[in-house]
Amino acid sequence: MIVRPATMEDNAKLIEIEQMTPQGEQIKLVSERKDYFFRAKKFENPILLVAEDDVQGDILGIMGVGPVSVRLQGETVRGGLIFDWRSNPLTQKGLPRHMLRLWQAAQSEIDNQNIQFIFGYVKEDNMRSMSILQKYGAQDIEQKTFLTMPVHASFCRDQHGVNQVDLARTIDVNREKRILEENFGSLDLFTEQSDTQFLAKQWDQYLYGKFTFGKSSMKVWDTTAEYSQRVLNMPRLYKLARPVFKAASKVIALPRIPRLGDEIKVWQLYDLILDKPDDLPYLLERIRLAAIDNSIDYLVICMNAQDPGFDQIAKKAWIRLNYHLFFVPIQDLPLPQGSTYFDVSYL
Repeated sequence: MIVRPATMEDNAKLIEIEQMTPQGEQIKLVSERKDYFFRAKKFENPILLVAEDDVQGDILGIMGVGPVSVRLQGETVRGGLIFDWRSNPLTQKGLPRHMLRLWQAAQSEIDNQNIQFIFGYVKEDNMRSMSILQKYGAQDIEQKTFLTMPVHASFCRDQHGVNQVDLARTIDVNREKRILEENFGSLDLFTEQSDTQFLAKQWDQYLYGKFTFGKSSMKVWDTTAEYSQRVLNMPRLYKLARPVFKAASKVIALPRIPRLGDEIKVWQLYDLILDKPDDLPYLLERIRLAAIDNSIDYLVICMNAQDPGFDQIAKKAWIRLNYHLFFVPIQDLPLPQGSTYFDVSYL
């Protein structure tokens, strides 16, 4: 076995491995990327390694680390986000060995970039990954919940108020950085965006727009041009209900039940600034209408249970996926406290 940097020549193999690892239990969704490296390209100087069988040439596993500058207890520190850490399901034998080898190889790259800690998000039922992380000193510091809302039903009946929600398709980077600083700058893991040009390029590519109602606002991140999900399996009840829902949806608002093989498109909501709780339904409804116009099936937002608006959104969510935020200090650092900032570009 050898561990080496991933190259574009690995792209097809890596996409194939991801398609063999669907998510979910009764409802299985497989992720599909046009370019496996699109997540790595969101970081400057990313670390992306593969473990390869040096005899047969098969890729056994992959691991990415995205270097980021973030706030921690008011100080700017260098962190590394773990992403795309997965194994080839066809090579399950010896899984811990090559996953640990990837981890060990990544550590030397981490040292070279003076990364002071590593962190990441692990789904609560992924005990295997958490056990490996804990061997290297990972601490579970927070639970994040991904709340998924379908777009079939209205969030707000006051159409006059919904019409007052402003949509800015482009935003001034420097002004927006000041707004983010004012509202989220005190949170641990708040991202320090020093390279304004790099940030502007990201926003040009993925920011659908910023929705504003009074002093409240929310942004939409759209990766559907690069990334989607396809349905591999559904419960029998859903299959039987699909034609009924499809026919009845012409009369009343009902969720779309996809067929096997259908593509699911998702928008990520983020950077919720809530001046008043009553503002949230207006923002959500305006976003929902834009989502329908763009053939989006679901809206997803990542939140902590203590975040403003969590309870309101949780009532609308059909699916809740809990993730553990893990933190591994490499240097002597304090642990993050309270609700941390979630940077949507990590997705």
